[in-house]
Amino acid sequence: YNEYKSYLRKLITMATNAESEPLIRESEVPSESESDVEPIQVEIKSPWTAPLIISSTMVVLGCSFQFGFQTGALANGKKVLEYRFHKDESSTEISVMVAGMAIGGIFGGLCAGYVADIIGRKKWILLNNIPLIIGTVLMVVAHDEYSFIAGRIIAGFSCGVSTGIGPMYLSEITPVSIKGAIGVLHQLMITIGIFVAFLLSLDNVLLHNYNHNSELWRVYFGVPLIFSAIQMCILPLCPESPNWLYFNKEREDLARQALTKLRKDPVIADSEINAMIEERVHSNERVMVTYKQLFTTRSLLLALVIGIGLQGAQQFSGIVAILNYAPEIFKDAGVKKAQIVTALTGGVNVLMTFVSVPLIDRLGRRSLMIIGQAFMVVSYIGLSIAQTYNHCDDGSDCKLSWNAILSIITVFVFIIFFAIGPGSIPWLIIGEIFTSEARGKASGICVGANWLGQLLITLFYAKLQDALGKNLFFLFTGLVAFFLLFTILFVPETKQKPVDVISREIQVQANKCPPFVF
Repeated sequence: YNEYKSYLRKLITMATNAESEPLIRESEVPSESESDVEPIQVEIKSPWTAPLIISSTMVVLGCSFQFGFQTGALANGKKVLEYRFHKDESSTEISVMVAGMAIGGIFGGLCAGYVADIIGRKKWILLNNIPLIIGTVLMVVAHDEYSFIAGRIIAGFSCGVSTGIGPMYLSEITPVSIKGAIGVLHQLMITIGIFVAFLLSLDNVLLHNYNHNSELWRVYFGVPLIFSAIQMCILPLCPESPNWLYFNKEREDLARQALTKLRKDPVIADSEINAMIEERVHSNERVMVTYKQLFTTRSLLLALVIGIGLQGAQQFSGIVAILNYAPEIFKDAGVKKAQIVTALTGGVNVLMTFVSVPLIDRLGRRSLMIIGQAFMVVSYIGLSIAQTYNHCDDGSDCKLSWNAILSIITVFVFIIFFAIGPGSIPWLIIGEIFTSEARGKASGICVGANWLGQLLITLFYAKLQDALGKNLFFLFTGLVAFFLLFTILFVPETKQKPVDVISREIQVQANKCPPFVF
């Protein structure tokens, strides 16, 4: 490798200096006997090492999957709670049960980065299983709506922490060449969690005979305990984030050990440690960034606005409403097997997120975000038309008409392009646009904004539906179009770029903005 670098240096020197010495002196020309020597074979090692794969899997299994399962748990599960607790679908208690996850998620998301900066990424992920277990147990043993709501809020707090700390840890243990592929695993496992929740909540699975004193619904809400147990057994064997060890704890020796374990190559580990040293030398923020600096430093403020805007693009797209109220949407359009179609939307979500894994590092984050949002606008226009011309008062008595078919197609198209764009890109980018000194606090704010958006949509979807009726999806069309424009104007491309390069680009962009903007 060193001989190859020396050869390249000589080649560059000869190309730029006509009077430079020859690339190979006559004395260096090998003799016939020397020319028979077998050339050196340079082995190019794959970045996909076993420790990296195991660490990533444990994080997405215990964080991302749990978030996804809790997100999809009440899409079909609301009917069990309505029956068990003798509540109407439009009752305040049912609405709070659905929104309870987001209520807890806001607080979990806001504190995720701050605590992670203090105690470390891995330790915080492990401790986060405690509120998840408490919340899950409360839901499983609940005998009234208030116990279930309390459990839902506590489990939501854990999910809020997971959405903040999970992508952060993945971003910091992954080499630049596959950062996109590893980063999108977070969203992939979220979609798998949603899909599993949809499948297990079908009438002939764990919610079978829920209205005939069957207790299987308690098993359904207890599924997350299995994945918490797996994570708590295996994650302690995985390394801590090298970035946290170097930048937060200033332990270069421990960071080197963690990188050596993750990369299985001390040479690669040394090169990444050198990159961290160079990042710190060239960074303007040589100490941990404060919350005040996040809002007063132009470049950091712009990065924060980009992160919050991307989270807004995800939540105000209406995806939570579609996932939570998919059965009602399909019933209103005249689809009789609404549960099965809802489960299929979850399967499509998983499939397309899986397809997006190789696209992330090929087409780029910004390009996929724009493509996804553009097709989501088209999908909402189609869904709006289908709902506008729907004259079905009771979905159970309606025939499968053209508008029902159009509703199914447009929801599927929406899910497909949400999965490859706003579904996965925001989680990935917030781990790439902030330096290590700012990442914890800034990510926490962005994740808190995500949960706030989810809470607002979940709480007010039913009320908006009552107020706007069949024009509701025109509102979401306008919101997606607004965030599409935001992406085009502000979001940079981060594909396979080091964080210091991205930070400089954001600094240049911030300097171009008028002072009253940033």
